Amino acid sequence: MSLFGKRDNAASDVHELLNQDDTIHTALMFHKGWEISKQEEYVYKFHHKRLPALKPNQISISGIKLTRVEDDVIIVAFLRNSIEKAVRFDIVDLLLVDGDGKFLAKKTFDLTELGEIPALSCMPWRFLFEEEDMLAESIPDEGWKIAFEWKGK
Repeated sequence: MSLFGKRDNAASDVHELLNQDDTIHTALMFHKGWEISKQEEYVYKFHHKRLPALKPNQISISGIKLTRVEDDVIIVAFLRNSIEKAVRFDIVDLLLVDGDGKFLAKKTFDLTELGEIPALSCMPWRFLFEEEDMLAESIPDEGWKIAFEWKGK
């Protein structure tokens, strides 16, 4: 569900993104299909700077905004890659959970449109959870998290 596109500086120098303590700060990038205003870009940069560093070789998702549209919820989240090569997503199951780990919503997303997330980078994306995806009576405005659903083999 991409809505705008612009690329920021790529993760070109791996060593600049690696910290002394073996953590990685990802470079913020925008999907080529997203068009954002300078104000929106500033807001994304602000949220990106507040993200905790990752350990090497991690894939992470961090929710930054929840918007209600009638009975649906749109979550804006950063998909983060601390691997030294680009990654692609296909079909992923995502969960919204509360502070106690209780499932609030679950949906399967096709992220092929997202394309590649370059090495050591971070890309915002929007996720629409519709009324039929809700597992709880309500989704709180605060205290929620978005997470990958990992399936055991």
